[in-house]
Amino acid sequence: MVSVEIPVWRLRNGQKVAGTAHVQVLSSIANDVKEIFTEIYNGPEQFPIESVGGYNWRSNGLGSNHSSGTAIDINPDANPQIDVDGTTVLVGNKWEPGVNPYSIGRDSDVVKAFGKHGWNWGAGFSRADMMHFDY
Repeated sequence: MVSVEIPVWRLRNGQKVAGTAHVQVLSSIANDVKEIFTEIYNGPEQFPIESVGGYNWRSNGLGSNHSSGTAIDINPDANPQIDVDGTTVLVGNKWEPGVNPYSIGRDSDVVKAFGKHGWNWGAGFSRADMMHFDY
């Protein structure tokens, strides 16, 4: 695992300001991750990133892309995981693209950048996971 420094936009008093964040991922995908976040940063949306997470060991015995360092979660509070019933929020809060600047829209620079690099977005999972991208 390696820590990758990525460029991000932050919201400060309603204004977007440039910053950096760090995300821990599998070393073989580090350059890809840096490219993805550079594309998001340079995109017309200037999508703001409040929090980002990658590697996270899961000891529950279930396979997880986070345990292998090949998954990233972005702004989990604004991009929830939703149960199979389609309404019960399991993690995070309400998903409001176009209203909440931290929510990832279906046509956003975030989805486009990850998709361009062959990553999957968790929005299509049986438990929709709007914050989640995996390789």
